[in-house]
Amino acid sequence: MEPIIIQGVLLNQAVADILIVDQHIAAIGSGLSVPNNAIRIEGSHLAAFPTFANMHTHAAMTLLKGLGSDQPLQQWLNESIWPAEKNLDDEAVYWGTKLACLEMIKCGTTLFNDMYFRLPSSAKAVAEMGLRSVLGFNVFGDGDELTDQSFLRLREEVEGAGPLVQLSIAPHSVYTVSEKGLLHCAEMSQKYGTLYHIHMSETETEVRECLQKYGCRPYSLLQRLGVLDLTEGRFVGAHSLFLDPEEIALMGSHHVTVVHNPASNLKLGSGSRFLYSELCKAGVNVTLGTDGSASSNNLDSIEAARLMSYLQKGVRQDPTVLPATELLPVATENGFKALGINAGKIEVGKLADLMLVDLNNMAFVPNNDTLSSLFYAAHGDAVDTVICNGRLLMRHRHVEGEEEIIAQARHHALKLCPQP
Repeated sequence: MEPIIIQGVLLNQAVADILIVDQHIAAIGSGLSVPNNAIRIEGSHLAAFPTFANMHTHAAMTLLKGLGSDQPLQQWLNESIWPAEKNLDDEAVYWGTKLACLEMIKCGTTLFNDMYFRLPSSAKAVAEMGLRSVLGFNVFGDGDELTDQSFLRLREEVEGAGPLVQLSIAPHSVYTVSEKGLLHCAEMSQKYGTLYHIHMSETETEVRECLQKYGCRPYSLLQRLGVLDLTEGRFVGAHSLFLDPEEIALMGSHHVTVVHNPASNLKLGSGSRFLYSELCKAGVNVTLGTDGSASSNNLDSIEAARLMSYLQKGVRQDPTVLPATELLPVATENGFKALGINAGKIEVGKLADLMLVDLNNMAFVPNNDTLSSLFYAAHGDAVDTVICNGRLLMRHRHVEGEEEIIAQARHHALKLCPQP
């Protein structure tokens, strides 16, 4: 892999050069010693930022974008999404995942935490696109499909696709997985040292039904079962909207990571009051996600971050809550940290995952505050260049093979959801 030198780029409101060698950021400064074979990027009209970590999505659901819009969550799942997903095959998942990877690259994301089906097909797509991903072994019911043999076989296929792809264990939710299944997944997560990725407390209905069935709220249920103890430091709870103080304290004491998915939560009418300040105060690691394209309708982490900040300011009637300086680590560093990856910051020694945004994009004119412009004015189309693990994935907004990806994804989507 050739070294990369980015010259004269705006970094933290100052002009600098960034040298990338062997997957890492090797030096930042001026007058750097540059290898003769380095790829040179002129950065005079660009600003450098760490790339985004999309901590909860369902990548291949790009093929179901727009399906069942404006329906309540359970109706949307039961009448629109799950029937269509029964028709998914390996080719559809492969091209749907490639389309998701293409969109995420175009929007400055190099890491995503996924939960879906036909994982070898997803893994192949991710590896070919050059992104980082943790793909979840999706579990329902008692989790009988998750055995040592099935896990190890799948891990060999998934992680064998490329060095940037990992396998996790992903029970769907407390309302689709039994107590036995939830505990079994936790025991397997501990045994193999994997992430435990689950939808949690997404709707008031979910919490109410958990109280009726088990006599406690979802996080308290997992504590009672021993799940939080078994998965400490590896637990990722997507959504986590409806919480009480006792649950928040539990989450902090077990080093839980939560993923706020504001676009999905708003579109599906799930809720708007994410308890950001309370979770941070308790020591919970707060991260950002888009959810799948069928519920959020895009994978643009810039848009998701803006929604997250605006919701906090509006719901709390306080414009100082979740400023851009806090939003950046939520959208970047915190996600990489949750997955144990040494990236998420542009610092010497970090893995070289970074993006360059175009300062000639109207969102940055005038450029009074670059970080503010990124989150409060820009969209994914401001991203000019994306580098992951020291490899150029996009330059001047072009990704290799994007035309074929779009054509093939459209073909497979039409087979799943024929249009009149």
